[in-house]
Amino acid sequence: MTCPQHHKLSVYADHQMPPAERARFDRHLQGCPLCQQRLNDIAALRNGLRKLPSPRLGFDLAAQLNDRLCAQPPGMRPAAGRWLGWVPAGLATGLALASGVWMGGLLLGAGAARAPSASLVRVFDPVPPGGLCAAAEICRLSKGMP
Repeated sequence: MTCPQHHKLSVYADHQMPPAERARFDRHLQGCPLCQQRLNDIAALRNGLRKLPSPRLGFDLAAQLNDRLCAQPPGMRPAAGRWLGWVPAGLATGLALASGVWMGGLLLGAGAARAPSASLVRVFDPVPPGGLCAAAEICRLSKGMP
């Protein structure tokens, strides 16, 4: 069984509720053992996570990347406003648009819808209740058709 107020527990535990709503939720917590248990579980989880050791990287990755970028010759650094970087994206976009127009033309150029052939429609000839034929050939055999 769940409490309709359980979705507010995380906001309450993080002290993110406005004071008036927090006071109402305090009153709710006094009478709801289910929410009390879940709040205790959230607090235990938070304390357990805080006790975990914080991993140390051992070096400053941002400084290393910055040093590498600054060490590149001026011709190798990405220049702002250089249009050659956009050519592959422009080609891909143009090809996508062209193929979409081409495929749409195929769909529109197919003409009006065609009526199914008579042999396909024979599947729906009068058949006893529950006796819908699985294939047109079976219906023809049971009705003596060639």
